[in-house]
Amino acid sequence: MPVTLKSVATAAVLCLAAAPLAHSDYRPMTNVFPTELRWANVPSIPKAIELATVYGDPTKPGPYVFRARMPAGTKLLPHMHPDERWVTVLQGTYRSSIGEEYDVGASTEYPEGSFYVTEGNAPHYSYAVTDVIVQEQGVGPTGISYVRTEDDPRSRR
Repeated sequence: MPVTLKSVATAAVLCLAAAPLAHSDYRPMTNVFPTELRWANVPSIPKAIELATVYGDPTKPGPYVFRARMPAGTKLLPHMHPDERWVTVLQGTYRSSIGEEYDVGASTEYPEGSFYVTEGNAPHYSYAVTDVIVQEQGVGPTGISYVRTEDDPRSRR
């Protein structure tokens, strides 16, 4: 196919139009893949629960995201966080409710794909009906305090 002035001009226009796309004033996207997650136990929650930070640092000011995985039958007794929490059930069936008394029968069941929000400083509890992975988001710094000090795993270690 012969090179014509029209084809050279078209190629030049396309290159010039694409030039702004090659440079960006934005940082690259932050990517986290499941194989990169580092699961660990945390002294402030039952040993059966493992956490993996996805984004940010929950102990510092600013947004954070973490995942919690727990085997079926795991209870998290009534506790509170200073910040509002946005929770998505990524895998399994999870139960949770607001309240100072643990009553799994009074809790709401959240199947995989469900989402709920817990207000900051609201006492709440949860139960893993099946093996579960939940993703929690908030704005730190965050922490956990138990309604009853004897329920705090840190007091038993």
